[in-house]
Amino acid sequence: MPRLALLLVPLRLALAQALPDGTLELYLRSDDKPTAARVYITDADGKPHLVPGAVTYSRRGEDHSVVDRTAEVPLPAGKYQVRAEKGPEFRAVEKSVTVAPGEPARLDLDVPRFYNMSEMGWYSGDLHIHRTPEDLPVIVRAEDLNVAPTITRHLGGSRPPGPYPASPFLPVDANHFVSVHNQEVERLVQGHGAVVLLNTSEPASAEGLTVLHPTETEFCRRARALGGFIDGEKPIWKNIPVNVALGLIDAIGIVNNHFHPRAVMAEAEKWGSMDRDKPVYQTPAGFAQWMMDLYYSFLDCGFRIPVSAGSASGVMPVWPGYERVYVHLSGPFTYQQWFQDLKTGRSVATNGPLLGVFLDGQPPGGQVDFQGPAAHVLIIDAQSQDRLDRIEIVFNGQVIRSFAGGGNAAFRTAVNLTIPEPGWLVVRCFEPNAQTVRYAHSSPFYFLRNGSLPAKRATAQRWADYVRKLAASVKTADYPSAEAYDAAQATFREAEAVYRRLAR
Repeated sequence: MPRLALLLVPLRLALAQALPDGTLELYLRSDDKPTAARVYITDADGKPHLVPGAVTYSRRGEDHSVVDRTAEVPLPAGKYQVRAEKGPEFRAVEKSVTVAPGEPARLDLDVPRFYNMSEMGWYSGDLHIHRTPEDLPVIVRAEDLNVAPTITRHLGGSRPPGPYPASPFLPVDANHFVSVHNQEVERLVQGHGAVVLLNTSEPASAEGLTVLHPTETEFCRRARALGGFIDGEKPIWKNIPVNVALGLIDAIGIVNNHFHPRAVMAEAEKWGSMDRDKPVYQTPAGFAQWMMDLYYSFLDCGFRIPVSAGSASGVMPVWPGYERVYVHLSGPFTYQQWFQDLKTGRSVATNGPLLGVFLDGQPPGGQVDFQGPAAHVLIIDAQSQDRLDRIEIVFNGQVIRSFAGGGNAAFRTAVNLTIPEPGWLVVRCFEPNAQTVRYAHSSPFYFLRNGSLPAKRATAQRWADYVRKLAASVKTADYPSAEAYDAAQATFREAEAVYRRLAR
């Protein structure tokens, strides 16, 4: 750098610091009505600026403010980029503005909605939120997130379990619900993973809690007795095959908090996950494939498990609803109806594209009595804020039909399919993205023989052997007493026996 330029650097810094503040007046609208939205403000150097008095979030490069309709933002004089976003059904809008001392700079941002999932019967939720509950009412309106169970009690790790709220809900409006009777049991590294317990009327006991005791199975059984909803969080945890075998998973996060807007957190084993058994799973795209293949392996054992999604906003550099699950309702929208229909499998999980799927007029979770090869009509409607890469139909773990997105933002088709044998069918779609993996995945449609989904012997044998090895990996000294160790071993034997029966 020339000597003169070097001498001018301190002068520029001094001038910048001396520039008086101006004011940016923000006005947010959508569909010609004032709205709440997520707002990003960056100066000419790319530095983020947050809105004083707003709900703000800064986490590993994710710096935004949630603005409710209007805001006055004091800023040093200069030029800024302002961007507003409002969930996956809206297109982002970005404008430049110059702020000068004296007269306020006004900026109007209209965030256009390009698709309305609720008009099609689909309502969204995020099953893994770690945000301050009082911040959620404005956030769910900004993201148009219909169901937001936020975790208020955490067992395991360094975070002590807090008091349980008296009331299960925070008021928002008829189309958005924030619930607070939700817990996570999370024991990583030496533990066997995490499980999210939603809508439990009583808090789980932390008495005698260690890294392995009580087992996740015990927590799940207690939550089930209280009428709670059990989300497996993600399929990579060591406890998942055990709880799946024992019928203690109501849904599982096929789209989960390891996928961020600008990166994939592909680390897993360091947190205590299962080991990846194929080199292809080491890439970002392969990491997503690992999630899907694990999920498919449980379907191949005959288990019927819906897909879900969760962001872990509050821990991860994402906002609530970045990962979300859409549920197609069988009745009017209520919080209880949403969970009831999620449990029956009427769901699609996503962190990007919008996906609607119907087989012979029925949403995912639909069951067909398989009497022999028969023709069916599959309707696929995929939408994207930007572009679609590909859409795939998967039957019994194999891609049987693939469609190129062609760089378009929308894809619709009716596919005539002949289903040759009993099994399960899902639809998934992807957006092109060099930094992360953005995809949507449906819950299965089931083709049942005599009311059951057939099990693949080799897959059931795999999980039986896995559970036996998991049981052998722990010893009496890992538990607070010999009785606790024996109880854990009994649980492992119970799960292994389920897979052994399926393998026969």
